[in-house]
Amino acid sequence: MGHVNKDEYIHEEALKLQTSFLKTIAHEIRTPLNVIVGCCDVLSQPDCDNETREMLVIQLKRSVRYLLDFCDNAAFINSLESGSVMPHPNEFDVIFTLDFIYNSTKSLLKTSKKNHVCYVMNNSLGTATSVRLFGDDSLMCRAVALIVENAIKFTDEGTITLSAGFEDDDDGRLMLLIQVSDTGIGIAKEYHHDIFKKFWKAPQTGSKIYDGAGLGLAIVQMIVDLLDGNISVKSEPGEGTSFIVRFPVIRR
Repeated sequence: MGHVNKDEYIHEEALKLQTSFLKTIAHEIRTPLNVIVGCCDVLSQPDCDNETREMLVIQLKRSVRYLLDFCDNAAFINSLESGSVMPHPNEFDVIFTLDFIYNSTKSLLKTSKKNHVCYVMNNSLGTATSVRLFGDDSLMCRAVALIVENAIKFTDEGTITLSAGFEDDDDGRLMLLIQVSDTGIGIAKEYHHDIFKKFWKAPQTGSKIYDGAGLGLAIVQMIVDLLDGNISVKSEPGEGTSFIVRFPVIRR
């Protein structure tokens, strides 16, 4: 670093990161806002017919939803990075938790996709109707729901499967294993580590453009690290994707 003071260097690097972050934020917000403004301009025209109006309303809802999700995820990442989000373990019923994840994310399937995508839950936790565990089920739910949301986004036909089970890790800890598998577009191996970076988006091919700011899987990785778990991905282009996340839990 030559004669550059170490503190000055750190300060300069922090400013570069901040500038890059703000530019990305501005871009991600500007794009849907432009759509919203454009839709409002057309809707305000007296000659706007019903068919056009219905199409624009759909675009408006989509853009507003994108903004809400983006702001929520950006704020949550900020909370994670600042250390204000801490694990709060409690006793919970994992069967109920899985049902909650399944039913809350099932509604994310667009009407046009429901005829082409089968979303199923494969419970491998045994025949018991209730399995009591100790852990932070709230953060687990958020992480898994984001993975399912990602699977729904990139799967136009086939199956999305949510499954769960138990296994012991090398240290003898009981791990709750939750797997989300899909038959979507898949991810090339060279990008398997990049997908967990903030704002990273895979190069898109073809005519279809996929929404998203690239924050969901970054949040998943941060939650997994916070809960002392781990996550792995298996995927190939055109062959779907399988995320396996493991959380340490205590059996009650």
